[in-house]
Amino acid sequence: MSLLSINKIYKIIEMAELIYGKIGSERINKSETFIDKLSYYLEDFNITGRCSVNVLHKYIDELSQEEKAEVIALIWLGRIPSGQVPEDFTNLIKQVVELIPRNYATSYIIEKPLLAKYLRDGLQKLDIWSSASS
Repeated sequence: MSLLSINKIYKIIEMAELIYGKIGSERINKSETFIDKLSYYLEDFNITGRCSVNVLHKYIDELSQEEKAEVIALIWLGRIPSGQVPEDFTNLIKQVVELIPRNYATSYIIEKPLLAKYLRDGLQKLDIWSSASS
């Protein structure tokens, strides 16, 4: 990753876990309550104590197009099954640029309920993820 800082990835993982829940927690696949739905519409997550999809959307949208391409490539890398040899990360970025329309990149990223898992797995495959951060 040449443009995207590890701190930005950790921030995305943190927000995604607040929104979608951590893998293995009971929040995932749990039906939404009224408060859950309401919090998604509130920009200021300090009011609710929770992060909303709108906050994540705004954060991702402020990334450069190149950074978004690296996030998507990291997601793709994280989705590759463990037994398979991962593709070259630079090649994945090129594929993202060719296949994902620029105006759709933010939506593509935030619509993944397993976003935090994919990013974490992608970082592990690049030998970047530290167990201290999990």
